[in-house]
Amino acid sequence: MKAAIAQPPLAREVPIFGPQRQQPVRQIVIHTTGGPDCQAARSFRSGTLDGIVEYFRRNQKRISIHYIIGRTGEMVRMVPESRVAFHVRGHNADSIGIELINHGDGRDPFSEPQISALITLLRDLLARYHLQPTALKAHSELDRSEMTCGARRLKRKVDPGAAFPWARIRAALLIK
Repeated sequence: MKAAIAQPPLAREVPIFGPQRQQPVRQIVIHTTGGPDCQAARSFRSGTLDGIVEYFRRNQKRISIHYIIGRTGEMVRMVPESRVAFHVRGHNADSIGIELINHGDGRDPFSEPQISALITLLRDLLARYHLQPTALKAHSELDRSEMTCGARRLKRKVDPGAAFPWARIRAALLIK
């Protein structure tokens, strides 16, 4: 008999509906709310869980996500998994997106409750979609586009960043 998979704490659902999924889920993409931007008004550094939920709700025609996990480990489910969320160029159709509240600058640490909730969610998703931990991808790994800020060229997406504990996540997911 298989052991039940623990469900992460779900703060609430704020449904945003994308197009119906036509492809099977093949990857899970990890994002952070922060990152480089030339326009300060568009950059939404870590923020609060409620603030980020509202940002996605207001901008749902151009950006969306399946899950958001706050620093306290609270989680909000937005786009149902049966639908496509707009979270990574060219990879939306076969992926689930998870957004972590974090500056995404490589220095802002991820909290213990947040990483624990993420691991619980990832265990559930990997089991339900019959995926290996290699299906986990960084946003920066899939979106390699650049932007020009004045005279500088910057990688547009660097999340989840250098502070993200990949080794810990992968090790936790290998333990049954």
